[in-house]
Amino acid sequence: MKCPYCHSEMEYGELRSRGGVYFLPDGESMPKLYTDKEMKKHNAVAFPPYILGDKVFPKAYLCKKCKKLIMDVEGE
Repeated sequence: MKCPYCHSEMEYGELRSRGGVYFLPDGESMPKLYTDKEMKKHNAVAFPPYILGDKVFPKAYLCKKCKKLIMDVEGE
């Protein structure tokens, strides 16, 4: 998917949560720790902490160039 802001290619993955919220690219394994080194090793991008809900990991696209995240959220 192309970024609608800068037109760079976006990475596909999902938003994960295990004490903190982060984007994990498709095909990468989960980081064991929340250290900068471990997150970089798995190409994960951390986000400010907030609650996503119980075992819900939405699919998302991330543009590392302009720092935009695009994801679908469930409606009621």
